[in-house]
Amino acid sequence: MSRPFRRLTAALVLALGLSGCAIGQDGPPSVPVSLLEEAPSPVRAGELVWRGTVHLRDANPDFGGLSSLRVSPDGTQFVAISDRGKRVAGRLSYDRDGHLSGAGGYSINPLLGTDGQPLPGLFNDTEGLALIGPWPGDGWAVSMERRHSILRYPPALAGSAAVLLDAPAGFADLPFNAGIETLTALPDGRLLAIAENDAGQGRHRAWVGGSGAWVAFLYQALPPFLPVDAARLPDGGILVLERRVGLLGGWGSRILHVDAATLSASLAPGGVMQGREIARLNPPMVTENYEGIDTRPLPGGGVAVYLVSDNNFKPVIQRTLLTMFDWRP
Repeated sequence: MSRPFRRLTAALVLALGLSGCAIGQDGPPSVPVSLLEEAPSPVRAGELVWRGTVHLRDANPDFGGLSSLRVSPDGTQFVAISDRGKRVAGRLSYDRDGHLSGAGGYSINPLLGTDGQPLPGLFNDTEGLALIGPWPGDGWAVSMERRHSILRYPPALAGSAAVLLDAPAGFADLPFNAGIETLTALPDGRLLAIAENDAGQGRHRAWVGGSGAWVAFLYQALPPFLPVDAARLPDGGILVLERRVGLLGGWGSRILHVDAATLSASLAPGGVMQGREIARLNPPMVTENYEGIDTRPLPGGGVAVYLVSDNNFKPVIQRTLLTMFDWRP
């Protein structure tokens, strides 16, 4: 959850209250949304071509708050985690042109702690989700803010007790609500973790490795954008999702490409990782609190890029959007 979110929420609640507006979660499990009204086709965001947006909806009060996303190689399934320690999974559907057109079949299950009990809610803010190995994977890793830790899970993710990984010493120095938002697994099984907290001049503390073998480096963002998730690419590079929020500008996102060579060179003690911006989402495009990103290769070449938004469990003023783009670098 974004630090300025409380002020933004208060302003929006007041505005909605005065207008009498209310948005519920009842109805179909997904509703198509236009990224940019009355725009010529195809709609582009930088190097990305828009291929559909759907508003995910469910009456279950545990549905929402999605902070990280992983999509199956064929694009028919997704797994996400919520801020409240839940695994949220579902199915995706497409039209005849391959555009994202719907979602449904949701399942919601609690993540368990090291004691085999559901993660407690008081200090529970699960933010990052890494798939170890190719889908369906050899297991999962989940990062937690506030408790500043990484939990390892077997392939089922939900229903099994977690194993607490040995964390870098620097985890303990991270601010209460600005810990590891970005977590992904590299092809060699190492975890890449980036803190949301800006350590100064847009640089964020980051680590790569695993229990007992972490290497510290820095990630360079563009303030006021903050890194919130990353996804690996078929060629060994990654995409990084950055997010900003403001009382006047609302939500905004940028997507950065870190190619394989740059990634490898950055993952050294004291290294600095900086990506190349390939897209930016700002109004008048439909924007939201996008906190999750994933990719999959497309059969005809190129990469499908998916974004999911965190509605902070405030369905009256925010939506859970799932957006798909094509990228042909």
